[in-house]
Amino acid sequence: MRRLLVSATSAAFFIVAIDTPSWADVKEVPYTAVKVQVAEASEPDAALKQMRKTFVEAVSKKDSQRLFALVGPTFVWSSQGTPRDTFDHGRDALHNFKVAFGFREPGKDADGGVADGPYWDLLAAFASDKGFFEAASGLVCGPIAATVVDEGSFERSKGAIGADDSVDWFFTLADTPATSTPAGGSVVGQVKQVALPVIDAHPPAQGESAPPVTYLKVLLPSGKSGWIPASSAIPLVTDRLCYGLTAKGERRISAFDQVE
Repeated sequence: MRRLLVSATSAAFFIVAIDTPSWADVKEVPYTAVKVQVAEASEPDAALKQMRKTFVEAVSKKDSQRLFALVGPTFVWSSQGTPRDTFDHGRDALHNFKVAFGFREPGKDADGGVADGPYWDLLAAFASDKGFFEAASGLVCGPIAATVVDEGSFERSKGAIGADDSVDWFFTLADTPATSTPAGGSVVGQVKQVALPVIDAHPPAQGESAPPVTYLKVLLPSGKSGWIPASSAIPLVTDRLCYGLTAKGERRISAFDQVE
């Protein structure tokens, strides 16, 4: 069962799925700390601030027409840098945006018909983002990104704890205490700008319901497990929304890079 986490962080909102069966597969043994290099934060310019103000209002009111006006003329929908199979090169930017966010089915001319769509929760996550970095071609993207400093060491650490690709890794920007229990308990370690595997979440899911997650249980390099606030954690791999400048100097939604 995949569980959806929607968590506010000091740097961003994120939506990420955690595979609950993977928790039991991770061995709680020491491993080499996985250091990450965090992207340089980009301060939003006036055009982005204005655009995002409208974005927030449109999403909060579920005003689709106001939202659609914020889509740039060259919107690209990709997966880790490669165009998605469902990205239609023969259709305009707005069509692809509508398909990406569940307003319209692929290949259709009319809106509607998408299971669970439109994906307002995902849009709300991006609308609430506070951290941005500058990507290629002048795009400004959020949430903030980080890359693993030593991929070889990362693979060895995953091997040491038996973590496969279903295990999700998070990092923190600031020094964050990990405690023995959610919302308190003794401090079992301090973490900062290292990637940590998630092995549990609080509160737990009940049946098909998924209450908002407030704490994540992570495995520390010491081999001990501890709880950190979801508000401090950022996924190492996550969806990102990017904003480009138009010829008129306006910021518009220009790219959506989605994790498979």
